[in-house]
Amino acid sequence: MDFLDDLHLAELEPIIWLQGWPDAVRPVLELVSVFGTDTFFLLCLPLLYWCVNPALGLRLGFVVLLAAATNAIGKFAAHQPRPYWIDARIHPFSIEGAFGLPSGHAQIGTAALGRLAMAVGRPWAWWVAGVLVGLVCLSRVYLGVHFISDVVAGVLLGVAVLWLVSRLERPAVAWWRRQALWAQLAASVALSGALLGVAALANAPYAGWAPPESWSSAGAIDPESLDTIVTMSGVLLGTLAGTSVMYRLGWFDAGGPLGVRAARWALGTVVAVLIWYAEREVLPQTAAATYAGTRCWHCGCRWARPCCSSGSG
Repeated sequence: MDFLDDLHLAELEPIIWLQGWPDAVRPVLELVSVFGTDTFFLLCLPLLYWCVNPALGLRLGFVVLLAAATNAIGKFAAHQPRPYWIDARIHPFSIEGAFGLPSGHAQIGTAALGRLAMAVGRPWAWWVAGVLVGLVCLSRVYLGVHFISDVVAGVLLGVAVLWLVSRLERPAVAWWRRQALWAQLAASVALSGALLGVAALANAPYAGWAPPESWSSAGAIDPESLDTIVTMSGVLLGTLAGTSVMYRLGWFDAGGPLGVRAARWALGTVVAVLIWYAEREVLPQTAAATYAGTRCWHCGCRWARPCCSSGSG
C-alpha cells in the first residue's frame, strides 16, 4: 500500500485548497452530497414504487443495493483511511466511521443516477446524471471525507455496476421468473448469506488489524464493523423474497388519482416508520435483530439502519 500512502499525501494539499473556498459554498455542497447517498434513493423509492412504477422502483432499488454492497466489500478489501483521519489540517464537515476507498457516494450516485438516465432514455438525462455525479464527487472531497482517488475509484466501480446491470438485468429477471417460488426463496437466502461471506473474506486478510497511530485524527472509529453489511444482507433477502411473492400475487396498480397515490404512499410510510421504531426500540440491538429487522420494498422500502448512518459514504 506504499503507493496509496504516497498518493494520499499528494492529495492532501488540493483538499486543503478546496476547503479554503468561501463559506457560502459549504451548504450547497452539503446538499449536493445527498444525491449520492443510498438513504436518499431509499427514501425516494417508496414514492416511485407505490405511486409511479413498481417495476422501475424495484430495478432501481436493486442497483442501489448492488452498488452499496460492492462498495462496502471494497472498503474492507482496501482498508484505506479518510483524509481527516491522517491530517488534522483537514476539517471533517461530516464524521464517517467506515474506510474511505472507494467512495460510496460516488459509486452509488453513478450507478443509481445512471440507471434513472437509462430508464428515461434521453441524452439530457445522461447529462444531468453526469453533472450531479461530478458535483457529488466534488462535495465529498471538499467535505474532507474522501481523497480524489476515492471518488475516482467510486465512479469507476459505479460505471462497472451500471454496465453489469445493462447486460445482465433482462436475462437475470427472465431466469428468476422461470423458477418455482420455493427455489426463488432458497436462492434469496443463499444470496443473502453469500453477501455476508464475501464481506467476511474481504476482511479476513486483516485479522488482528488496528488503526495505525498515524490515524489519530480519526478519533474513536470501528471501520471493520459488519453492521452495515449485515443490514444489506437482510435487505437483499427481504427484497428478493418479497419481489418473488408479489410476482405470484400479480403486483398492483400504482396509478389512480393523485389523492389515492398520496394516500397509498402515506400508508406505506406509516407502516415503515412503525417497523423502524419497533426495530430500534423494541428488538434487542444485536446483529441478528438488525438482520431480521430489515425488510423489503413492499412493506416499507426503508432500511432499519441505512448503511450511510454507519459511515459508508
